[in-house]
Amino acid sequence: MSSTTQAELSTDPTVAARRWSAAKTRRALGHAALYLGLAAAALVFFMPFYWVIVASFKTPAELREIPPTWWPQTFTFANYSEVWRAAFARYFLNSFIYSGGTTLVVLLTSSLIGYVLVKDPSRFGNMVFWFILAASMVPFVTYLLPLFNILLRIQRWTGIPMVNTYWGMILPWLVFPFGVFLMRQAMFSIPDDLLDAARIDGAREWGLYWRIVLPLVRHNLAALAIIVFIFKYDDLLWPLVVAQRTEMYPVTVGLVEYVGQFFVEYHLFTTAAVLVIIPIFIIYLTLQRFIIEGIATQGLKG
Repeated sequence: MSSTTQAELSTDPTVAARRWSAAKTRRALGHAALYLGLAAAALVFFMPFYWVIVASFKTPAELREIPPTWWPQTFTFANYSEVWRAAFARYFLNSFIYSGGTTLVVLLTSSLIGYVLVKDPSRFGNMVFWFILAASMVPFVTYLLPLFNILLRIQRWTGIPMVNTYWGMILPWLVFPFGVFLMRQAMFSIPDDLLDAARIDGAREWGLYWRIVLPLVRHNLAALAIIVFIFKYDDLLWPLVVAQRTEMYPVTVGLVEYVGQFFVEYHLFTTAAVLVIIPIFIIYLTLQRFIIEGIATQGLKG
């Protein structure tokens, strides 16, 4: 075929329309395959939640049936009335105090450390930052026992109770490595000229931090608050070690009560799990945009 004929075909409206239609079909098939794969992955992740929710409305006998039923044959709310008692309500209170208190402490310490590291840089500050990051790479379980021994020594030296207390649970998170990293990166987005102008106007360092810096990084603070609250709400290992009395258990430790050595009360365990999931699901669904804004737009600058 001559070059003239090829040029004519390339400019032929019919040929161009066919090529455009074929490309559009390929894109549509690609998008369909992508959405199908995402739907399959979403179904895999959703099934455990569906099973827990459905199982919470089943009777103990139906829950042990083989093959299992995918929808309750006998729909009952008795499991919820049995689980929701005074003890479990106290577990919720303990979880919110532990998670909320830890979140407030982390927000304060992480923002202060990040502010000092960026706006008053020094070689010592850089060493401290890298030391904090290095500590975060060590699995928590490896220093769980030494940390508990330190807690006992603090209790013995100061006379202040640490075991079976909220501050004993919160104390190890005075410095939260991820929070320090996130807030340090956020501080790079604050212009030094703005702080210098405030200093010229007579503002002190605490005023700079409280009135100028914190409002400018509020999205990062909101993202950090949500992440820390969710992590600590889901925490099991450290509260299990520190809380040695039933009235100090958070909900994660309270769930273990339904798991015995030889028998698991599945109808109560699944019901309690649904109750535990609901608050964190509402919080995340309502405030998830702060995580995206705080991390994607400002949190990784520098």
